[in-house]
Amino acid sequence: MKLLFPIASLLISGTLFFAVVSPLYKDVSGLRNEVTAYNSALDNATYLQKTQDSLLDQYKNIKDTDKLRLENFLPNTVNNIEFILELEQIANLHNMPLKNIKFETPKTNEKVVAKPQTTSMLMPTTSASNNAYGTFAIEFTTEGTYSSFASFLKDVEHNLRLVDIKSISFTTPPPPSKGDVSDPNIYTYTLKVDTYWLI
Repeated sequence: MKLLFPIASLLISGTLFFAVVSPLYKDVSGLRNEVTAYNSALDNATYLQKTQDSLLDQYKNIKDTDKLRLENFLPNTVNNIEFILELEQIANLHNMPLKNIKFETPKTNEKVVAKPQTTSMLMPTTSASNNAYGTFAIEFTTEGTYSSFASFLKDVEHNLRLVDIKSISFTTPPPPSKGDVSDPNIYTYTLKVDTYWLI
């Protein structure tokens, strides 16, 4: 009889622990995890807001002329005709008119950039984001001396718009025949170039 009361107490205590205390403890632990996640999300949101404000302040301090230069460097539209006219204007400065201009339909490219995953409950988890840009390819020929062509390439390099020269080929003039007055220093150059824009 003396052992009956302690055994009964132990059984009742164990039953209360597993039936009431243990579930409550799990609930409290889950709530603590949620609070931690929310606090982390709020910290992230505060950091992002400060970063955004800082970037906006920096953008406001950029001169209008510099903003225009950035827009010309990587525009929001293809502006293929404008790009061709820019190349033609540069070529004309060196007396090298563009000929046989060929271009493809502008195409877009998807560049996948991985982002770190987040466990925040306020911010959805994403594994990747697409940074899309477009490519406009053009091919043309021009004629001129080597020094004129080198100057033309230098001006294209320093032009505001982003340009990749993909290939250059050239042909030499045929040997002069009797009575031929053509300049033997004039070469024919064929270029393939790409330019880009943001989508």
